[in-house]
Amino acid sequence: MVALKIADITNRVVELGQSCRFDMGHAFRVSRLALRLFDQLAPLHGMGNTERIWLRAAALLHDIGKSQDPRDHHKTARDIIIHSPLLPFQRQERIIIALVARYHRGSLPDRNHAYFRDLDRDAQLYVTRLASLLRLADGLDEGRSGLVDDVFCQIRPRSVLLRLLSRDIVSVRQAMRKADLFGRTFGRDIVIGVEIVPTHLDLGLDSGTDLAYAGAGRR
Repeated sequence: MVALKIADITNRVVELGQSCRFDMGHAFRVSRLALRLFDQLAPLHGMGNTERIWLRAAALLHDIGKSQDPRDHHKTARDIIIHSPLLPFQRQERIIIALVARYHRGSLPDRNHAYFRDLDRDAQLYVTRLASLLRLADGLDEGRSGLVDDVFCQIRPRSVLLRLLSRDIVSVRQAMRKADLFGRTFGRDIVIGVEIVPTHLDLGLDSGTDLAYAGAGRR
């Protein structure tokens, strides 16, 4: 089994994104927001580092199908990820990552959908939980404005409060619309508050990229 640095995995993921002419700024913002949600909502989803790495990859690649098929780019992204030789993941992992990217928009996961129906129950749960976070994170970058610098989560009995830090007034309409899968998955409504901060907070991509991932490198 080959252990790779997460930074090396991320570089390969970004290389695939660049080959598909993705919007790197949007991809990085969505990835960072998705990982912030993942880390703070761990008591709800119960997932670990392996699933976090899958989410990062899916978030960076969720829009890579746009240059080929703008209308159905989520499904095109799914197919690119599954068949890409650039990604250092075994096929089962690529399918999970691909489906998480596929469900960032459009219909919610369904047992009749291609690829999803062939996964076992645990893998389907991973896809659904991770996609609910990616879907929400993508909604937080509405219009690709880059206005949301950070998000803080508070888990409540029947809801989750998201406190957004933004440099300007930001619309939360798309985030609320894309909270549908989160609500279905975790049984909690999303409540959003916005706090205006005077300066941009450059938080980078993620602080965990120097870690190692033993699962990478298998095909």
